Amino acid sequence: MLHLDRYDTDTKKMIAQRVNDCAAALGGLGRLLDLVETIKSLKPLPLQNKTASFHFRHGKVSWDKVLFSDKVETFSALIQKHDAFENLLKTGTKKEQNAVRTFYPVTFTVTPLEGEPFTFRAVHAPNKETAHVDPLFELLFFASTGLIKKALKEAS
Repeated sequence: MLHLDRYDTDTKKMIAQRVNDCAAALGGLGRLLDLVETIKSLKPLPLQNKTASFHFRHGKVSWDKVLFSDKVETFSALIQKHDAFENLLKTGTKKEQNAVRTFYPVTFTVTPLEGEPFTFRAVHAPNKETAHVDPLFELLFFASTGLIKKALKEAS
């Protein structure tokens, strides 16, 4: 899980900038927090939707690959027990590593009702031996609104 107190100032600022960019694209922090609350309220986790998308009050989130529930559950558990900047291909079990590889090529697109869409990935993998959870993905799908507010506050 994302532990902001472990990161240096530059990393905190990078995370806050990505969150601010996301909020600006959606029309403000309130709309971003509404998206996170919508994700939290949906059961099962919307990543398991067979349509590879879901709607929220201010737009739509879609991704380019159907994700099966076993991979989503494994990846979710992996995020809960590992730090966002930890190399998941070195620390996880074979099942967890396969889940990471499943999520790597997936691109998420957030399309607001007003404004320009933006994209992000679940996993950042600069090479075949390294993979990290993208902090924006973790904040949107797995964090609380309180953690998002904390990320913005600590970077200021």
